[in-house]
Amino acid sequence: MMRDILKLRLRTWVNVWTFTVMMTIGTVLACAFLVTVVYPEHLQVLMGPRAIIITTLITIPFAFFVGTKLRENTRLSDELVRLVNRDRLTDVATRDFFFRRMESDPNAYGVSLMVDIDHFKRVNDTHGHYAGDAVIKHVSQVLRDEVRAQDIVCRFGGEEFVVFLHEVSADQGLVVAERMRTAVAASPASGRGQAISVTVSIGGSLKDRLADINISIQQADAALYRAKSNGRNRTVVDWLPAPADESRVG
Repeated sequence: MMRDILKLRLRTWVNVWTFTVMMTIGTVLACAFLVTVVYPEHLQVLMGPRAIIITTLITIPFAFFVGTKLRENTRLSDELVRLVNRDRLTDVATRDFFFRRMESDPNAYGVSLMVDIDHFKRVNDTHGHYAGDAVIKHVSQVLRDEVRAQDIVCRFGGEEFVVFLHEVSADQGLVVAERMRTAVAASPASGRGQAISVTVSIGGSLKDRLADINISIQQADAALYRAKSNGRNRTVVDWLPAPADESRVG
């Protein structure tokens, strides 16, 4: 879809500027015809400068109008690109953008993290869906604050997020995951004037160069399931054995 948007933008620019050039040429030719054919020879010297002025008066406002419309078209297409690439609620990447980005760089390697808000249904049932949205938005911001510019945070669906940490080792990925988990637990969300404390469970997996990102996400999801099964509010990675149940239930 992103490619289609860029093609549409390019086609619009080409068509509009082609139309502008043709209109300008047509105006010039029309004025030249009037001066050289319609008017008598003794008036051509007088009408020549007037024709130039008329052409200028027609062309400049038209060019300004076209430029304004092109800027508006660019703004709208940029907004469309943003809506395609960014989740509306959280402003993190969409699931589609995440996979497009990863599939465009098969040599990317690092750590994939699946992050899920614990007992999110309880939040909705207790505080309402608007508060639930506030919690999702808050957690997404906490996750973004803990990663670098080259990393990707995306809303995978509902209260689940995927984070890809580019070019980090297993140990570094585990450190970042734990930092995320503790940051969420220590930072209550604000929903309709009330503080709402939540925790997250995180599953992690490694992605090697040329490895399928879908496989890495599936492995991280399986690790997340183990984190949920072992008490929530914890990080489980598929390159280490599951820890004993030592964290409190989220």
